[in-house]
Amino acid sequence: MNDTDLIVEILEEILGEEKQHYPHKGQIAFDCPVCDEGRHKGNLEVNYFQHVFKCWSCGDINDMHGSLGKLIRTYGSKQHYKIYKVLEPEEFKPKKSRKKQLKLPEGFMRFKDTNPRYPVYKQAMNYLKSRGITDEMIEKFDIGFCGDGTHSNRIIIPSYNKKGDLDYYIARSWSKYTKAKYKNPEAEKDQIIFWEEHIDWKKDIYLVEGVFDGLFLPNSIPMLGKHLSELLFNTLYEKAKGNIIICVDGDAWEDGQELYHSLNGGRLYGKIKIVKLPKDKDVCDLGGKIDEYYYEIR
Repeated sequence: MNDTDLIVEILEEILGEEKQHYPHKGQIAFDCPVCDEGRHKGNLEVNYFQHVFKCWSCGDINDMHGSLGKLIRTYGSKQHYKIYKVLEPEEFKPKKSRKKQLKLPEGFMRFKDTNPRYPVYKQAMNYLKSRGITDEMIEKFDIGFCGDGTHSNRIIIPSYNKKGDLDYYIARSWSKYTKAKYKNPEAEKDQIIFWEEHIDWKKDIYLVEGVFDGLFLPNSIPMLGKHLSELLFNTLYEKAKGNIIICVDGDAWEDGQELYHSLNGGRLYGKIKIVKLPKDKDVCDLGGKIDEYYYEIR
């Protein structure tokens, strides 16, 4: 039995009976585990030569497309995924590149190291307090500000990886006259997990859109947007032991549902929870008080 035969066998164990199969093309079709609902349409197609998959019915709506590894990781067992990673050709594995060490912006100052009488200190602190940020949050997340330089008049919220190295930061202007509210680094945000050094993978994890939202919930991971990076998806699947609670902004409810269906499979099935916030609110607006907004998706 060669490698492609083994991959087909894994797919059949996970997805059931094939609907169509063209071995000379490496193309095979199955019923989609998300949208088929017993209709046996065979809309999920896999190309095991190119190591990709897509459901032609719900691919974009439910994020049912991408790498073959993603499909097997999401709907197969841990053993299925381990076997696939051995069979996966090198050209389809993520390439690792050396990254230039990121530095905090010029002029960065920590509140604890700055004279409270300094006018810019007062402006920065007043902005944080207006958003409900506490001294404990400032200390825990190493929040600072820039009084001059390229990032002047901005709050700086850094992210450090599990080794304690800076891997990203958010630079938010507190001036109402600034056109660009954010001035973030050129580093690839899809290649990091924000606040990785703070995450306890054994506890419940909150997924939020923005960093200010994450300040109000324990063990939170800001996605830095409405969608999950492949790195974060993979890491959650491999490491998360507790529940994963999706807390996107109120105006992103459809994105939150897509994220729910994307995550709620394989070993994470039944561990995904979601909150439905008022349309004009986010976690920061509510000060982290989200208990009444839990929503059950059926």
